[in-house]
Amino acid sequence: MTTIRTTAVLALTFAAFAAMGCGGYSSKRVNPAADDDVGGTMIDSADVIAFTDKAAPDLAHALLASPKNDIVVAFPPIKNETVQPMNTAIFSDRLRGALVRQCGARVRFLAREQMDEIMKEREAKEKGVYSKTESKALLGADYFLTGRFTSLSKRADGDRADYFLLSLDLVDAADSHVAWTDSYQFKKVGDAGVIYQ
Repeated sequence: MTTIRTTAVLALTFAAFAAMGCGGYSSKRVNPAADDDVGGTMIDSADVIAFTDKAAPDLAHALLASPKNDIVVAFPPIKNETVQPMNTAIFSDRLRGALVRQCGARVRFLAREQMDEIMKEREAKEKGVYSKTESKALLGADYFLTGRFTSLSKRADGDRADYFLLSLDLVDAADSHVAWTDSYQFKKVGDAGVIYQ
């Protein structure tokens, strides 16, 4: 009888664990350009896509309208002055990818965030660790694509309202004038309980 009871307890335990596993977490792919059901009032993927899709064609047109044939653009990190901690590289990376595709060879975009790896590679080639290729000087920028994200926030009785202004400026590296500018603004109202990571 003890064996039957032990077997029954083990079977029930196994069934309980199996049921917990089946009722665990689930996920599904959703359209990143659409608002999701999670809610919240902060910047999300739909805002990243909307802003970069809006800015890229206009900026590409401005760059290609220049009489200069070989334009070099650097992307300093976008300044995040909002209440939301975030890695602004998600905007820069998406925008640079769209610009590379839209501008073609007439406009070159620098990857200064990769400077450590570039310098190590150059040094290794000089020492003979790697085979040498044509020696080139590092490119200087004609323009800097700078950005600043700012926000205003308020809360009351568990509700929250957040207004964001996402701004980009194409700044001439020779004389510091702003050759192009664009911004994207939005306001969201919702519960204050959503956690952003």
